[in-house]
Amino acid sequence: MRVNFRRTGAVKRLRGLKVRLTSHITLVLVTLTCAAAVLLCGFAWLAAVKVDDFYLRRQADFVAQGLEEQINALPREQESVTKWDDAFLYAKQRNHEWLLDNVGRWTSQYFGHDRTYIFDDSNRLMFAFRDGADAMPPRLGSDDGEEMTALTREMRAALLEPRKPGGEPLGQLARVRTVMIGNRPAITSARPILPSSTRMQIEAGQEFIAISVKFIDAKAVESIAHYARLEGMHFAASKNGARAQVPVSTRDGGTIGYLVWNPIRPGFMLLQQIAPAGLGCLALLIAAVFWLGRGLHRTSLTLIDSQAELTHHRNHLEEMVGDRTAEIERQRAELDRLLAHERQVNALQRQFVAMASHEFRTPLAIIDAAAQRLCRSTTNVSGDYVHEKAGVIRSAVVRMVDLMESILASGRLETGQIILKRSEGDLKALLVACCDRQRELGRSHVFHLDLELLPDVLTFDRSAMEQVFTNLISNAVKYSPHAPDIYVRAWVDEKMVKVAIADSGIGMDADDLPKLFQPYYRARSATGIAGTGIGLNVVKQVVELHGGSVEVASELGKGTTVTISLPIEVLLSDQQVAA
Repeated sequence: MRVNFRRTGAVKRLRGLKVRLTSHITLVLVTLTCAAAVLLCGFAWLAAVKVDDFYLRRQADFVAQGLEEQINALPREQESVTKWDDAFLYAKQRNHEWLLDNVGRWTSQYFGHDRTYIFDDSNRLMFAFRDGADAMPPRLGSDDGEEMTALTREMRAALLEPRKPGGEPLGQLARVRTVMIGNRPAITSARPILPSSTRMQIEAGQEFIAISVKFIDAKAVESIAHYARLEGMHFAASKNGARAQVPVSTRDGGTIGYLVWNPIRPGFMLLQQIAPAGLGCLALLIAAVFWLGRGLHRTSLTLIDSQAELTHHRNHLEEMVGDRTAEIERQRAELDRLLAHERQVNALQRQFVAMASHEFRTPLAIIDAAAQRLCRSTTNVSGDYVHEKAGVIRSAVVRMVDLMESILASGRLETGQIILKRSEGDLKALLVACCDRQRELGRSHVFHLDLELLPDVLTFDRSAMEQVFTNLISNAVKYSPHAPDIYVRAWVDEKMVKVAIADSGIGMDADDLPKLFQPYYRARSATGIAGTGIGLNVVKQVVELHGGSVEVASELGKGTTVTISLPIEVLLSDQQVAA
């Protein structure tokens, strides 16, 4: 029954493998074909982009040349009316009718100048022809007055400059500028009106100045577009994101606008024309590849059928070996963990037995010695002597009781059997009682108490907290044999009640601080001083059960400060907490 089930599973896996192989082969072939097609399309697109970029640069060059030709043509066109004996003579005579027919109308109708101005030798306007009409009396337009005045002053300054040998001849002197007049870009040219023959002479600074204005609008732009063989050209004041544009620059390098046109893109035009045929060929190619992939799949099935059973048995064996290996490895890891734990427990037990034996032996020896002395002193025994020996015995007994309480508390904490029983009490009185009891046992130390800032009533487990403070105060006494001052200070910091117990004793290294609260751990500086290493562990766990924390600051040879922080909210509640 088990064998039949395995064969059925093998057959199912074989069918699934056939389906996956068919899909894989077909997918690979179709993917390769599509990748080749995408690569070919990418190369075609890149070629089209390169061709279009090159052609756009050529278009921009033609537009720039056309614009430059328009700018250079204006002073040449002016020359026909500014370098002429009649124009020089009639301008001097201020013959308005002659200037209107032979200068204003001539430049407007023949050359297409939009505005023509003539300024006399004192830079006053004497003739104005604007937008195909005579302006009488002569006056500048509201939009070009500042530009025309500035251009006239510039030309007058150039005329007054001394002629340098080899410099620009006076007859070819011109000032051409590209400016904005109102909201329209324009080409302006200023030239002096000079005689064309030597029969007439003129003194420097006495020349009349003619200014022509030609807007870069429909006619000028149409001429540039015709020169560059482009369509849809127009002027735009700012960039609009189009790639087909040429800036119209001023004399100082600024830009007043752009000539924009509809770009001719032969590369993309060609792609658009061949795209339908290319997509059809691609579809046929993918269909052919798919058909070839199906045929290749049929030829591969025979090999799969012959190897399927062997592959099944091999995989099953590998699974069995893998499962068994994993189980053995898991068991080995568990045994290693248990062995390491057992070794650690044994080491801790040996360490604890040694320390506990020593700790119990010391107070028992003290009790025995005091009892023997009392037995030998049967006569002449004073009350003070008996009181002294009884105090020694009581101190040793208290020490043994504290030791036993610490051991029992540690055991209860490890097994989770401690339940805090909170009740209202006076933490200040508890601290004073602990200090008084320690003062009776060690009269050589002086306790400095600063507990006035503690609240009068708090809720805590008196027995547990008594054990905490007894441990800490006895440690302060024990580890400061030659420093009698012990400082116990308490205060409220925001939402925490803090109690600090400080001594000036032997202290400890900084390396011991992180391990100080581990069970049975003792600092290296405590060598030769009695102790089990469980007191601070009990302190930490009891304080944490109250929702607080313990901090230790110590320096070797300078003493130790232990600070307990307890949250006021927890100390004001009456809930029970189980360890």
